[in-house]
Amino acid sequence: MLIRNATVLHVDRLEQGSDVRFGGDGRILAIGPGLAADPGETTVDADGLLALPGLVDLHTHGLKSVSVQDGSLVEYAKLQLEVGVTTCVPTLYGSPETNRRRLQEAMAETRDLQETPNVLGFRPEIMYVAKTGAGSAGSLSGIEPQVSEGLYAAARGRIPVWDVSPELPGAIEFIRWARDKGIRVSLAHTGATVEQTRAAVDAGLSLVTHFYDTFDLAEQGDPGVYPAGVTDYVQIEDRLSVEIIPDGVHVHPFLVEKTLRCKGLERVAFVTDSLRGSGNPPGVYEGLAAGEKIEVTPDRGMRRVGDDTLSGSCLTHLQSFRNAVRLFDRSLREASILCSRNPARLLGLPKGLLAAGMDGDLILLDPDLELAATVLAGKLVWEAR
Repeated sequence: MLIRNATVLHVDRLEQGSDVRFGGDGRILAIGPGLAADPGETTVDADGLLALPGLVDLHTHGLKSVSVQDGSLVEYAKLQLEVGVTTCVPTLYGSPETNRRRLQEAMAETRDLQETPNVLGFRPEIMYVAKTGAGSAGSLSGIEPQVSEGLYAAARGRIPVWDVSPELPGAIEFIRWARDKGIRVSLAHTGATVEQTRAAVDAGLSLVTHFYDTFDLAEQGDPGVYPAGVTDYVQIEDRLSVEIIPDGVHVHPFLVEKTLRCKGLERVAFVTDSLRGSGNPPGVYEGLAAGEKIEVTPDRGMRRVGDDTLSGSCLTHLQSFRNAVRLFDRSLREASILCSRNPARLLGLPKGLLAAGMDGDLILLDPDLELAATVLAGKLVWEAR
């Protein structure tokens, strides 16, 4: 396939009137102006459109009508393509046994993910953490090696990220086990001390889950002396990359800017932490959370109607990209790094960058940053009507 006449983000430069050619192996063959169409080659005229790397979301629990914990993974993957996400990591929040059964069901439904090529694998979040946040306390579990091995087997090894609180017994041994399996371990839902966190980083922990959310504030032990805590350590620890939910609610824009300055652009990945209901039109919905009416708001996240409490993110990753540009004043290049390149790098994938030899995942956006088309592995899989 050949995409013609787009404004292409070719590595780090926007090139107007450029073309992108994909090979039969799903990778990018060439980028440049005036590429001639081969006989029989499908061509797409993208005049007036931006061609950017496909979006990569490494932390997402659901989208629109589907929860990854109990819904159709095939439908979820399709919905993600409709918002430009060409790689995602469905994130589980159940107990070990619930997650094990869910992994077996999902792998059977998708024929070991063959039916969902934009789904990389699974991420167990809530099990091995000290507190749930918005989740159920019944999902919490002690760290057990046989449980870890059982989930890894149920997922056929397709667990690219696993969350843990380093203060839990057995956390250091788990981090080393996961590191040896090629799993990136992420600091999550924690009240750990700086010393406990540093020991986890020394063992191989390298990511921070939705930074600032579910992190305890440092306590002031000496009146008049400003206390330093884990969030301060994370800011200066070069071995750690961080996720941020960029909705302007979960993390104050000042803190997003502080993190980008302290960590640098290359160590920050925007994620949605999306739930069932994310991407829905604003309004009040039943069935998104047990026994609760939930309001989906355009700028305040999901809110429980009864007490107006924040109950989760309602972002799509396309909105994350727009927020990077409009809310956090980042360039298109920087927004793409935050929403595509950095998450792909953390997942160890040749994605998130438009260049010859990279995977052929691409989105076309109009000047208002609305999605016009999604390309997955060199094939047009969704286009606006």
